[in-house]
Amino acid sequence: MAELNWVGRMTLVGLLSVAIGLSGTVGCAQTTGDGRSAEVSDESSRVFPWEWWRDPATVAVVSDGDRVVMSSSHCPSGCRFDHHSAAETRFLRVTDDGEGVIFNAQGAGAVTRIWMVMGNTISTPLESEIRIRIRIDGDQRPVVDLPVTELFSGATSPFLPPLVADLEVSGGGHVSYVPIPFRDGCEITLIGAESSKMWFQTTARLVEDPAGLRSFTGNEPLDGFRSMLRRAGTDPWPGGPFPTTSGSVVLDPGGEETIAEFDGPDVVNGIIIRSSREDWPRLGVRLTFDGGEPMLIPLPDLFGVTRVNQPVSRSLFVGGDADDDLYCYFPMPFFQSAKIELMRRPVEGPPGVAVEYAVRRLGSPPPESAGHFGVQVRKFTGEPGLEEIPILDLTGHGAWVGLFSAFGPGTENDWLFLEGDERVFVDGEASPSWHGTGVEDFFAGGFFFRGSDGEPRPFLQPLHGAPVVNFFHRPGPGMYRLMLGDAVVFDRGVRAELELISGSSENLPVRTVGYYYLRPPSRTGP
Repeated sequence: MAELNWVGRMTLVGLLSVAIGLSGTVGCAQTTGDGRSAEVSDESSRVFPWEWWRDPATVAVVSDGDRVVMSSSHCPSGCRFDHHSAAETRFLRVTDDGEGVIFNAQGAGAVTRIWMVMGNTISTPLESEIRIRIRIDGDQRPVVDLPVTELFSGATSPFLPPLVADLEVSGGGHVSYVPIPFRDGCEITLIGAESSKMWFQTTARLVEDPAGLRSFTGNEPLDGFRSMLRRAGTDPWPGGPFPTTSGSVVLDPGGEETIAEFDGPDVVNGIIIRSSREDWPRLGVRLTFDGGEPMLIPLPDLFGVTRVNQPVSRSLFVGGDADDDLYCYFPMPFFQSAKIELMRRPVEGPPGVAVEYAVRRLGSPPPESAGHFGVQVRKFTGEPGLEEIPILDLTGHGAWVGLFSAFGPGTENDWLFLEGDERVFVDGEASPSWHGTGVEDFFAGGFFFRGSDGEPRPFLQPLHGAPVVNFFHRPGPGMYRLMLGDAVVFDRGVRAELELISGSSENLPVRTVGYYYLRPPSRTGP
Protein backbone atom coordinates (compact mmCIF):
# COMPACT_ATOMS: atom_id res chain seq x y z
CA MET A 1 0.00 0.00 0.00
CA ALA A 2 1.06 3.58 -0.53
CA GLU A 3 2.72 5.47 2.26
CA LEU A 4 0.59 7.83 4.33
CA ASN A 5 1.02 11.55 3.67
CA TRP A 6 1.34 12.91 7.21
CA VAL A 7 3.70 15.77 8.01
CA GLY A 8 5.88 14.67 5.15
CA ARG A 9 6.04 11.15 3.73
CA MET A 10 5.45 8.88 6.71
CA THR A 11 4.55 5.21 7.09
CA LEU A 12 1.71 3.96 9.25
CA VAL A 13 4.30 3.15 11.92
CA GLY A 14 5.47 6.73 11.93
CA LEU A 15 1.93 8.01 12.20
CA LEU A 16 1.49 6.65 15.70
CA SER A 17 5.14 6.69 16.73
CA VAL A 18 5.44 10.45 16.38
CA ALA A 19 2.62 12.21 18.18
CA ILE A 20 1.43 15.30 16.32
CA GLY A 21 4.74 15.55 14.47
CA LEU A 22 4.87 19.32 14.72
CA SER A 23 4.80 20.36 18.37
CA GLY A 24 4.48 17.84 21.19
CA THR A 25 2.75 20.48 23.30
CA VAL A 26 -0.78 21.45 24.14
CA GLY A 27 -1.01 25.22 24.27
CA CYS A 28 1.84 26.51 26.40
CA ALA A 29 2.11 23.44 28.62
CA GLN A 30 5.45 21.64 28.44
CA THR A 31 5.29 17.89 27.90
CA THR A 32 6.97 15.33 30.12
CA GLY A 33 8.55 12.02 29.29
CA ASP A 34 5.34 10.10 29.97
CA GLY A 35 3.36 12.12 27.43
CA ARG A 36 1.46 14.15 30.03
CA SER A 37 1.76 17.93 30.23
CA ALA A 38 3.98 19.33 32.98
CA GLU A 39 1.09 21.24 34.53
CA VAL A 40 -0.80 17.94 34.85
CA SER A 41 2.15 15.92 36.14
CA ASP A 42 2.31 18.24 39.17
CA GLU A 43 0.42 16.36 41.90
CA SER A 44 -1.01 19.65 43.20
CA SER A 45 -2.76 20.31 39.88
CA ARG A 46 -6.24 18.84 39.55
CA VAL A 47 -7.78 18.15 36.16
CA PHE A 48 -11.53 18.69 36.31
CA PRO A 49 -13.80 16.79 33.88
CA TRP A 50 -14.27 19.85 31.64
CA GLU A 51 -10.45 20.22 31.47
CA TRP A 52 -9.91 16.80 29.88
CA TRP A 53 -7.96 18.47 27.07
CA ARG A 54 -5.12 19.09 29.53
CA ASP A 55 -4.67 15.32 29.85
CA PRO A 56 -6.69 13.14 27.44
CA ALA A 57 -6.23 10.10 29.68
CA THR A 58 -8.67 11.68 32.16
CA VAL A 59 -11.52 11.15 29.66
CA ALA A 60 -11.58 7.59 31.03
CA VAL A 61 -12.00 8.68 34.67
CA VAL A 62 -15.24 7.51 36.28
CA SER A 63 -15.80 9.93 39.15
CA ASP A 64 -17.61 9.24 42.40
CA GLY A 65 -20.38 11.66 43.28
CA ASP A 66 -20.36 13.67 40.04
CA ARG A 67 -23.46 14.16 37.93
CA VAL A 68 -24.52 15.88 34.72
CA VAL A 69 -27.56 18.14 34.50
CA MET A 70 -29.29 19.40 31.37
CA SER A 71 -32.00 22.00 30.91
CA SER A 72 -33.79 22.53 27.60
CA SER A 73 -36.82 24.09 25.96
CA HIS A 74 -38.56 20.72 25.54
CA CYS A 75 -42.34 20.65 25.75
CA PRO A 76 -43.31 19.09 29.11
CA SER A 77 -46.65 17.91 27.73
CA GLY A 78 -44.94 15.84 25.02
CA CYS A 79 -45.86 18.03 22.06
CA ARG A 80 -43.66 18.20 18.96
CA PHE A 81 -42.92 21.91 19.32
CA ASP A 82 -40.06 22.13 21.82
CA HIS A 83 -39.51 25.87 21.50
CA HIS A 84 -39.97 28.89 23.70
CA SER A 85 -42.39 31.58 22.62
CA ALA A 86 -44.83 34.00 24.21
CA ALA A 87 -47.62 31.45 23.83
CA GLU A 88 -45.55 28.44 24.96
CA THR A 89 -43.03 29.61 27.50
CA ARG A 90 -40.17 27.28 28.32
CA PHE A 91 -38.49 29.58 30.84
CA LEU A 92 -37.91 27.95 34.21
CA ARG A 93 -39.15 31.22 35.69
CA VAL A 94 -39.13 34.96 35.01
CA THR A 95 -37.21 37.21 37.42
CA ASP A 96 -38.53 40.42 38.92
CA ASP A 97 -36.44 42.25 36.32
CA GLY A 98 -38.11 40.37 33.47
CA GLU A 99 -35.24 38.01 32.65
CA GLY A 100 -36.21 34.53 31.50
CA VAL A 101 -34.26 31.83 33.36
CA ILE A 102 -33.24 28.95 31.06
CA PHE A 103 -30.75 27.20 33.37
CA ASN A 104 -30.18 26.96 37.11
CA ALA A 105 -27.86 24.67 39.03
CA GLN A 106 -26.73 24.54 42.64
CA GLY A 107 -23.34 23.48 43.97
CA ALA A 108 -20.00 23.35 42.18
CA GLY A 109 -19.28 22.46 38.57
CA ALA A 110 -19.13 23.99 35.12
CA VAL A 111 -21.43 24.75 32.24
CA THR A 112 -19.97 22.69 29.38
CA ARG A 113 -22.35 23.21 26.44
CA ILE A 114 -24.84 25.87 25.35
CA TRP A 115 -26.89 25.31 22.18
CA MET A 116 -29.50 27.57 20.57
CA VAL A 117 -31.41 27.89 17.31
CA MET A 118 -34.12 30.10 15.83
CA GLY A 119 -36.12 29.87 12.63
CA ASN A 120 -39.17 28.43 10.94
CA THR A 121 -38.40 25.26 8.94
CA ILE A 122 -34.98 26.82 8.13
CA SER A 123 -32.41 27.94 10.69
CA THR A 124 -31.97 31.72 10.80
CA PRO A 125 -29.45 33.98 12.56
CA LEU A 126 -30.21 34.66 16.20
CA GLU A 127 -31.80 37.99 17.03
CA SER A 128 -29.19 40.54 18.10
CA GLU A 129 -31.70 42.18 20.46
CA ILE A 130 -31.67 39.10 22.69
CA ARG A 131 -29.00 39.09 25.39
CA ILE A 132 -27.68 36.20 27.44
CA ARG A 133 -26.53 36.70 31.02
CA ILE A 134 -24.64 34.14 33.07
CA ARG A 135 -24.33 34.61 36.82
CA ILE A 136 -22.29 32.37 39.11
CA ASP A 137 -21.63 31.91 42.82
CA GLY A 138 -24.64 34.01 43.90
CA ASP A 139 -23.19 37.22 42.44
CA GLN A 140 -25.81 39.45 40.82
CA ARG A 141 -23.21 40.85 38.44
CA PRO A 142 -23.10 38.59 35.38
CA VAL A 143 -19.76 37.15 34.28
CA VAL A 144 -21.21 36.98 30.76
CA ASP A 145 -23.54 39.67 29.43
CA LEU A 146 -23.67 39.58 25.63
CA PRO A 147 -26.05 39.63 22.71
CA VAL A 148 -26.60 35.98 21.83
CA THR A 149 -25.21 36.74 18.38
CA GLU A 150 -21.83 37.64 19.93
CA LEU A 151 -21.72 34.50 22.06
CA PHE A 152 -21.61 32.32 18.93
CA SER A 153 -20.05 34.67 16.36
CA GLY A 154 -16.49 33.51 17.06
CA ALA A 155 -15.27 37.10 17.50
CA THR A 156 -15.66 37.54 21.29
CA SER A 157 -13.03 36.10 23.63
CA PRO A 158 -13.07 33.51 25.16
CA PHE A 159 -15.93 32.35 22.88
CA LEU A 160 -13.66 31.67 19.92
CA PRO A 161 -13.66 28.90 17.26
CA PRO A 162 -13.62 25.97 17.38
CA LEU A 163 -15.00 26.24 20.94
CA VAL A 164 -18.01 27.93 19.36
CA ALA A 165 -19.77 27.39 16.04
CA ASP A 166 -22.65 29.19 14.34
CA LEU A 167 -25.37 27.96 12.01
CA GLU A 168 -23.17 28.14 8.91
CA VAL A 169 -20.60 25.63 10.21
CA SER A 170 -22.78 23.58 12.57
CA GLY A 171 -25.60 22.39 10.34
CA GLY A 172 -28.02 25.14 11.30
CA GLY A 173 -27.20 25.18 15.03
CA HIS A 174 -25.30 27.54 17.34
CA VAL A 175 -23.15 25.89 20.03
CA SER A 176 -20.54 26.83 22.63
CA TYR A 177 -18.20 24.43 24.45
CA VAL A 178 -16.45 27.14 26.48
CA PRO A 179 -16.37 25.77 30.05
CA ILE A 180 -17.84 28.15 32.64
CA PRO A 181 -16.80 26.84 36.09
CA PHE A 182 -18.58 27.90 39.30
CA ARG A 183 -18.16 27.05 42.97
CA ASP A 184 -21.61 27.92 44.28
CA GLY A 185 -24.28 27.69 41.62
CA CYS A 186 -25.01 29.09 38.19
CA GLU A 187 -28.00 30.79 36.56
CA ILE A 188 -28.43 31.65 32.87
CA THR A 189 -31.07 34.08 31.66
CA LEU A 190 -32.28 35.60 28.39
CA ILE A 191 -33.40 39.21 28.00
CA GLY A 192 -35.63 40.25 25.14
CA ALA A 193 -36.72 36.71 24.23
CA GLU A 194 -40.22 36.86 25.71
CA SER A 195 -41.91 36.48 22.32
CA SER A 196 -39.12 34.83 20.32
CA LYS A 197 -39.53 31.36 18.93
CA MET A 198 -36.28 29.69 19.90
CA TRP A 199 -34.90 26.37 21.06
CA PHE A 200 -32.14 26.00 23.65
CA GLN A 201 -30.18 23.47 25.69
CA THR A 202 -27.63 23.92 28.49
CA THR A 203 -25.50 21.13 29.94
CA ALA A 204 -23.34 21.25 33.07
CA ARG A 205 -21.09 18.84 34.94
CA LEU A 206 -21.45 19.03 38.73
CA VAL A 207 -18.68 17.82 41.04
CA GLU A 208 -18.97 16.64 44.61
CA ASP A 209 -15.52 17.91 45.61
CA PRO A 210 -14.77 21.52 44.55
CA ALA A 211 -11.20 21.57 45.93
CA GLY A 212 -9.00 23.52 43.55
CA LEU A 213 -11.90 24.76 41.40
CA ARG A 214 -11.56 28.34 40.16
CA SER A 215 -14.69 30.16 39.06
CA PHE A 216 -15.01 31.60 35.58
CA THR A 217 -13.55 35.04 34.90
CA GLY A 218 -13.46 35.12 31.09
CA ASN A 219 -9.67 35.25 31.10
CA GLU A 220 -9.06 31.49 31.27
CA PRO A 221 -6.18 30.24 29.07
CA LEU A 222 -8.09 28.09 26.57
CA ASP A 223 -5.61 28.25 23.69
CA GLY A 224 -4.58 24.65 24.39
CA PHE A 225 -8.20 23.51 24.20
CA ARG A 226 -8.72 25.30 20.90
CA SER A 227 -5.45 23.94 19.52
CA MET A 228 -6.42 20.36 20.34
CA LEU A 229 -9.85 20.67 18.74
CA ARG A 230 -8.30 22.01 15.56
CA ARG A 231 -6.44 18.72 15.19
CA ALA A 232 -9.57 16.62 14.63
CA GLY A 233 -8.70 14.05 12.00
CA THR A 234 -5.08 13.94 13.14
CA ASP A 235 -3.40 12.77 16.33
CA PRO A 236 -4.69 14.82 19.30
CA TRP A 237 -2.41 13.34 21.97
CA PRO A 238 0.43 15.55 23.22
CA GLY A 239 3.92 14.25 23.92
CA GLY A 240 5.54 11.17 22.50
CA PRO A 241 7.00 9.31 20.81
CA PHE A 242 4.86 6.52 22.23
CA PRO A 243 5.52 2.75 22.15
CA THR A 244 3.86 1.41 19.00
CA THR A 245 3.05 -2.02 17.56
CA SER A 246 2.35 -2.14 13.84
CA GLY A 247 2.26 -4.47 10.87
CA SER A 248 -0.02 -6.01 8.26
CA VAL A 249 -2.16 -9.14 7.98
CA VAL A 250 -4.20 -10.93 5.33
CA LEU A 251 -7.46 -12.38 6.66
CA ASP A 252 -9.47 -15.13 5.00
CA PRO A 253 -13.18 -15.53 5.81
CA GLY A 254 -13.51 -16.33 9.52
CA GLY A 255 -9.87 -15.45 10.13
CA GLU A 256 -8.55 -13.64 13.17
CA GLU A 257 -5.21 -12.20 14.20
CA THR A 258 -3.84 -10.75 17.43
CA ILE A 259 -2.26 -7.42 16.50
CA ALA A 260 -1.22 -6.20 19.96
CA GLU A 261 -0.79 -7.57 23.48
CA PHE A 262 0.39 -5.42 26.36
CA ASP A 263 1.10 -5.85 30.05
CA GLY A 264 -0.10 -3.07 32.31
CA PRO A 265 -0.79 -0.77 33.87
CA ASP A 266 -0.96 1.39 30.75
CA VAL A 267 -3.33 3.08 28.31
CA VAL A 268 -3.90 2.27 24.64
CA ASN A 269 -4.07 5.75 23.11
CA GLY A 270 -4.27 5.06 19.39
CA ILE A 271 -5.56 2.47 16.92
CA ILE A 272 -5.32 3.01 13.18
CA ILE A 273 -6.64 0.61 10.57
CA ARG A 274 -5.97 0.81 6.83
CA SER A 275 -7.96 -1.38 4.45
CA SER A 276 -10.11 -1.06 1.34
CA ARG A 277 -13.46 0.61 1.91
CA GLU A 278 -15.35 -2.33 0.42
CA ASP A 279 -13.72 -4.58 3.03
CA TRP A 280 -14.69 -2.49 6.06
CA PRO A 281 -18.02 -4.32 6.63
CA ARG A 282 -16.17 -7.65 6.62
CA LEU A 283 -13.87 -6.67 9.50
CA GLY A 284 -14.11 -6.23 13.24
CA VAL A 285 -11.91 -5.34 16.22
CA ARG A 286 -11.98 -7.41 19.40
CA LEU A 287 -10.84 -5.71 22.62
CA THR A 288 -10.00 -7.49 25.87
CA PHE A 289 -8.87 -5.58 28.95
CA ASP A 290 -7.60 -7.11 32.19
CA GLY A 291 -8.85 -10.57 31.26
CA GLY A 292 -12.48 -9.42 31.10
CA GLU A 293 -15.16 -10.35 28.60
CA PRO A 294 -13.87 -9.85 25.04
CA MET A 295 -15.78 -7.21 23.10
CA LEU A 296 -16.15 -7.64 19.32
CA ILE A 297 -16.97 -4.39 17.50
CA PRO A 298 -17.70 -4.26 13.75
CA LEU A 299 -15.21 -1.95 12.07
CA PRO A 300 -17.81 0.54 10.74
CA ASP A 301 -19.30 0.91 14.22
CA LEU A 302 -16.05 1.51 16.10
CA PHE A 303 -14.96 4.23 13.67
CA GLY A 304 -18.29 5.95 12.94
CA VAL A 305 -18.90 4.83 9.35
CA THR A 306 -22.45 5.53 8.12
CA ARG A 307 -22.04 3.56 4.88
CA VAL A 308 -18.84 2.64 3.06
CA ASN A 309 -19.70 4.71 -0.02
CA GLN A 310 -20.29 7.89 1.98
CA PRO A 311 -18.16 10.34 4.03
CA VAL A 312 -16.86 9.08 7.36
CA SER A 313 -17.03 10.78 10.76
CA ARG A 314 -14.07 12.98 11.61
CA SER A 315 -14.32 13.73 15.31
CA LEU A 316 -11.43 14.40 17.65
CA PHE A 317 -11.22 10.81 18.89
CA VAL A 318 -12.81 8.59 16.26
CA GLY A 319 -13.40 8.60 12.51
CA GLY A 320 -11.52 8.53 9.23
CA ASP A 321 -8.78 10.89 8.08
CA ALA A 322 -8.31 12.53 4.70
CA ASP A 323 -6.69 9.33 3.35
CA ASP A 324 -9.50 7.04 4.61
CA ASP A 325 -7.35 5.54 7.35
CA LEU A 326 -9.67 4.78 10.27
CA TYR A 327 -8.54 6.09 13.65
CA CYS A 328 -9.57 5.75 17.28
CA TYR A 329 -7.80 7.94 19.86
CA PHE A 330 -10.09 7.23 22.82
CA PRO A 331 -7.96 6.36 25.87
CA MET A 332 -8.33 2.65 26.68
CA PRO A 333 -6.95 2.00 30.19
CA PHE A 334 -5.89 -1.37 31.55
CA PHE A 335 -4.28 -2.39 34.81
CA GLN A 336 -2.92 -5.87 34.07
CA SER A 337 -3.24 -6.65 30.37
CA ALA A 338 -4.72 -5.64 27.03
CA LYS A 339 -5.30 -7.67 23.89
CA ILE A 340 -6.40 -6.31 20.52
CA GLU A 341 -7.42 -8.58 17.66
CA LEU A 342 -8.58 -8.16 14.09
CA MET A 343 -11.43 -10.40 12.95
CA ARG A 344 -13.05 -11.18 9.63
CA ARG A 345 -16.65 -12.26 9.26
CA PRO A 346 -17.11 -15.90 8.18
CA VAL A 347 -18.90 -15.03 4.95
CA GLU A 348 -17.96 -15.39 1.34
CA GLY A 349 -15.86 -12.76 -0.30
CA PRO A 350 -12.34 -12.33 -1.63
CA PRO A 351 -9.96 -15.05 -0.45
CA GLY A 352 -7.75 -12.58 1.42
CA VAL A 353 -8.43 -9.14 2.88
CA ALA A 354 -5.28 -7.09 3.45
CA VAL A 355 -5.16 -4.87 6.53
CA GLU A 356 -2.44 -2.59 7.84
CA TYR A 357 -2.59 -1.58 11.49
CA ALA A 358 -0.84 0.41 14.19
CA VAL A 359 -1.62 0.22 17.91
CA ARG A 360 -0.04 2.63 20.35
CA ARG A 361 0.12 2.91 24.13
CA LEU A 362 0.83 5.82 26.41
CA GLY A 363 3.70 4.21 28.32
CA SER A 364 2.40 5.27 31.76
CA PRO A 365 -0.33 4.06 34.15
CA PRO A 366 -3.94 5.19 33.83
CA PRO A 367 -5.66 7.30 36.50
CA GLU A 368 -6.61 5.20 39.51
CA SER A 369 -10.32 5.79 38.94
CA ALA A 370 -10.25 5.02 35.21
CA GLY A 371 -12.82 2.72 33.65
CA HIS A 372 -12.54 0.20 30.86
CA PHE A 373 -13.43 1.49 27.40
CA GLY A 374 -16.52 -0.02 25.83
CA VAL A 375 -18.76 0.24 22.78
CA GLN A 376 -22.44 -0.73 22.71
CA VAL A 377 -23.95 -1.26 19.26
CA ARG A 378 -27.73 -1.34 18.94
CA LYS A 379 -29.71 -1.97 15.77
CA PHE A 380 -33.42 -1.35 15.63
CA THR A 381 -36.33 -1.14 13.19
CA GLY A 382 -39.47 0.61 14.41
CA GLU A 383 -42.64 -1.40 14.82
CA PRO A 384 -46.27 -0.24 15.01
CA GLY A 385 -47.30 0.93 18.47
CA LEU A 386 -43.81 1.60 19.80
CA GLU A 387 -43.21 5.00 21.37
CA GLU A 388 -39.42 5.09 21.59
CA ILE A 389 -36.24 3.64 20.11
CA PRO A 390 -33.73 2.33 22.69
CA ILE A 391 -30.27 3.71 21.94
CA LEU A 392 -28.23 2.79 25.05
CA ASP A 393 -28.62 0.52 28.07
CA LEU A 394 -25.69 0.04 30.46
CA THR A 395 -25.37 -1.42 33.94
CA GLY A 396 -22.60 -0.58 36.39
CA HIS A 397 -20.63 2.46 37.52
CA GLY A 398 -19.50 4.44 34.53
CA ALA A 399 -19.70 7.33 32.11
CA TRP A 400 -21.31 7.65 28.66
CA VAL A 401 -18.93 9.73 26.53
CA GLY A 402 -20.17 9.65 22.95
CA LEU A 403 -22.74 8.52 20.40
CA PHE A 404 -22.71 7.74 16.69
CA SER A 405 -26.03 7.17 14.92
CA ALA A 406 -26.97 6.08 11.39
CA PHE A 407 -30.56 6.15 10.15
CA GLY A 408 -32.19 4.60 7.08
CA PRO A 409 -32.64 3.74 4.37
CA GLY A 410 -36.38 4.16 4.67
CA THR A 411 -39.16 6.17 3.10
CA GLU A 412 -39.07 9.65 1.57
CA ASN A 413 -40.42 11.17 4.81
CA ASP A 414 -37.83 9.72 7.16
CA TRP A 415 -36.77 13.21 8.20
CA LEU A 416 -39.71 13.21 10.66
CA PHE A 417 -37.67 11.08 13.09
CA LEU A 418 -35.57 14.18 13.74
CA GLU A 419 -38.51 15.62 15.69
CA GLY A 420 -38.14 12.98 18.41
CA ASP A 421 -36.58 14.02 21.74
CA GLU A 422 -33.72 12.12 23.32
CA ARG A 423 -34.31 11.09 26.92
CA VAL A 424 -31.69 9.83 29.37
CA PHE A 425 -32.55 7.97 32.58
CA VAL A 426 -29.76 7.68 35.17
CA ASP A 427 -29.64 5.07 37.97
CA GLY A 428 -33.20 3.85 37.45
CA GLU A 429 -34.93 7.23 37.74
CA ALA A 430 -38.59 7.33 36.65
CA SER A 431 -38.36 10.70 34.89
CA PRO A 432 -35.43 11.54 32.64
CA SER A 433 -32.82 13.86 34.08
CA TRP A 434 -31.82 14.69 30.50
CA HIS A 435 -34.66 15.57 28.12
CA GLY A 436 -33.64 17.12 24.81
CA THR A 437 -35.48 18.85 21.98
CA GLY A 438 -34.77 16.70 18.93
CA VAL A 439 -32.23 14.52 17.16
CA GLU A 440 -30.44 17.20 15.16
CA ASP A 441 -30.33 19.39 18.30
CA PHE A 442 -28.51 16.65 20.23
CA PHE A 443 -25.89 16.68 17.47
CA ALA A 444 -25.71 20.54 17.65
CA GLY A 445 -27.49 21.16 14.35
CA GLY A 446 -30.88 22.70 13.68
CA PHE A 447 -33.88 22.40 11.38
CA PHE A 448 -32.86 19.15 9.72
CA PHE A 449 -29.25 20.35 9.38
CA ARG A 450 -30.26 23.03 6.90
CA GLY A 451 -28.15 26.18 6.68
CA SER A 452 -29.39 29.63 5.76
CA ASP A 453 -29.71 28.58 2.10
CA GLY A 454 -32.28 25.94 3.07
CA GLU A 455 -30.19 22.98 1.90
CA PRO A 456 -29.11 20.06 4.14
CA ARG A 457 -25.45 20.64 4.84
CA PRO A 458 -22.99 18.01 6.08
CA PHE A 459 -20.47 19.27 8.61
CA LEU A 460 -17.49 17.90 10.55
CA GLN A 461 -16.74 19.56 13.88
CA PRO A 462 -14.30 18.10 16.45
CA LEU A 463 -16.97 17.26 19.06
CA HIS A 464 -20.06 16.86 16.86
CA GLY A 465 -20.97 16.48 13.24
CA ALA A 466 -23.14 14.99 10.53
CA PRO A 467 -20.98 13.64 7.69
CA VAL A 468 -24.10 12.38 5.89
CA VAL A 469 -27.30 14.47 5.82
CA ASN A 470 -29.16 13.28 2.71
CA PHE A 471 -32.26 12.50 4.75
CA PHE A 472 -34.72 13.82 2.16
CA HIS A 473 -33.69 10.95 -0.10
CA ARG A 474 -32.59 7.44 0.62
CA PRO A 475 -30.49 6.50 2.47
CA GLY A 476 -30.68 8.42 5.75
CA PRO A 477 -28.18 10.50 7.74
CA GLY A 478 -25.20 9.67 9.96
CA MET A 479 -24.22 11.81 12.98
CA TYR A 480 -21.78 11.85 15.90
CA ARG A 481 -21.28 13.64 19.21
CA LEU A 482 -18.51 13.36 21.81
CA MET A 483 -19.63 14.13 25.38
CA LEU A 484 -16.20 14.52 26.98
CA GLY A 485 -16.59 17.41 29.42
CA ASP A 486 -20.24 16.56 30.05
CA ALA A 487 -20.21 12.76 30.02
CA VAL A 488 -23.33 11.25 31.56
CA VAL A 489 -22.02 9.69 34.78
CA PHE A 490 -23.96 6.95 36.56
CA ASP A 491 -23.53 4.80 39.67
CA ARG A 492 -25.77 1.85 38.78
CA GLY A 493 -26.69 2.25 35.14
CA VAL A 494 -27.98 4.47 32.35
CA ARG A 495 -30.70 4.09 29.74
CA ALA A 496 -31.20 6.38 26.74
CA GLU A 497 -34.03 6.37 24.23
CA LEU A 498 -35.28 8.34 21.24
CA GLU A 499 -38.91 9.40 21.14
CA LEU A 500 -40.84 8.19 18.10
CA ILE A 501 -43.01 10.93 16.65
CA SER A 502 -46.35 9.99 15.13
CA GLY A 503 -46.02 10.10 11.35
CA SER A 504 -42.38 9.07 11.23
CA SER A 505 -41.50 5.82 9.53
CA GLU A 506 -42.40 2.75 11.56
CA ASN A 507 -39.80 0.70 9.71
CA LEU A 508 -36.87 3.10 9.80
CA PRO A 509 -33.63 1.19 10.49
CA VAL A 510 -31.58 2.82 13.25
CA ARG A 511 -28.02 1.92 14.25
CA THR A 512 -26.56 3.54 17.35
CA VAL A 513 -23.04 3.20 18.73
CA GLY A 514 -22.50 4.31 22.31
CA TYR A 515 -18.95 4.92 23.57
CA TYR A 516 -18.56 4.54 27.33
CA TYR A 517 -16.34 3.64 30.29
CA LEU A 518 -17.22 1.22 33.10
CA ARG A 519 -15.25 1.03 36.32
CA PRO A 520 -13.95 -2.54 36.83
CA PRO A 521 -15.81 -4.16 39.76
CA SER A 522 -12.50 -4.82 41.51
CA ARG A 523 -11.80 -1.05 41.51
CA THR A 524 -15.25 0.10 42.59
CA GLY A 525 -15.83 1.01 46.19
CA PRO A 526 -18.62 -0.43 48.35
